[in-house]
Amino acid sequence: MTITTPLPEVTESRKLATIETIESIREIEGADAIVCARIRGWDVVVKRDEFQVGDSCLYIEVDALVPTSDPRFAFLAPRGLRTDPDGRTGHVLKTARLRGQYSQGLALPLTDFPEVIGAEDVTAVLGIVKWDPPLPTQLAGHVRGTFPSWIRKTDEERIQNKAEFLDRPGRWVATEKVDGSSMTVWIRDGEEGIASRNYDLERTAESTMWITADALNLHELLRELGENATVQGELFGPGIQGNPLNQKEVRFLAFTLFVDGQEVPRGEWPQSVIDIAVPVYDFPKPATIDEAVAQVETLKSLVAPGRAAEGVVWRNLDATTMDVRGQKARASTKVISRRYLMKNDR
Repeated sequence: MTITTPLPEVTESRKLATIETIESIREIEGADAIVCARIRGWDVVVKRDEFQVGDSCLYIEVDALVPTSDPRFAFLAPRGLRTDPDGRTGHVLKTARLRGQYSQGLALPLTDFPEVIGAEDVTAVLGIVKWDPPLPTQLAGHVRGTFPSWIRKTDEERIQNKAEFLDRPGRWVATEKVDGSSMTVWIRDGEEGIASRNYDLERTAESTMWITADALNLHELLRELGENATVQGELFGPGIQGNPLNQKEVRFLAFTLFVDGQEVPRGEWPQSVIDIAVPVYDFPKPATIDEAVAQVETLKSLVAPGRAAEGVVWRNLDATTMDVRGQKARASTKVISRRYLMKNDR
């Protein structure tokens, strides 16, 4: 008999393009033609006098693959084009620094995009998708299907989009955000598998993910927890995303655990999973977005002492979901170092 495990009750999804309000505008020292606008927690460099406080705008987040075939985005083409595995070509928005000011995302006049007014999904209307760097061959492996539908994907929402985290009570910990490749290991109804960020992968002798899972006995670990269990984490090391932590061998560290279709709060993890978990920093929960960003700007890695850390993921030890604007969202949020992104963003 096939056991059906329920999907986690999480309704949040990343909206790469949205209609937003210019919250504030401040000067940039030594700059005449540009100023810094604050948009939903993000700092964005814009042209002077293009916006006033309170104006609506089209805001597009970092990591967005913007289609330069649209004439309104053609000005981005000279800055570089990329093509994703599905053949979509465009410019990828990344963290920039102009006159010493960090800028994350793109703000454009809403009057140039009349079709998005009233749209439920502005991202889809504009043909914008998230950019995921192509995986090396030894990680991509042989695909046997799409990412399993009963497992939640691993993307975390950034704190600039999830300021509600700041006033949520409870036990919160800052876990290291390891810069590598997402890896999901699962067992279900007697079957075992491994998935990358987007695909379910066949077992092959050359697959780095399968080799690593076997070395750590991850499927056996899961079988000790239940008939249907999943552990998700980061695979990092030589040949993976440039190996920014300068590891000598490939490693895996866990950050999410599901048993029988339900996410298990980190505070309830068994010792076998804690032993392979991403490490925790000892600093206080921030009170503002600016404080949260400042905490990670020059943060050093716990995994590789002396190396820069990508950032942290704040997680509630006792809960897996929280209410955000009437929606059920993950009880977690990530904070990424802008300095790290300037050096390592791909």
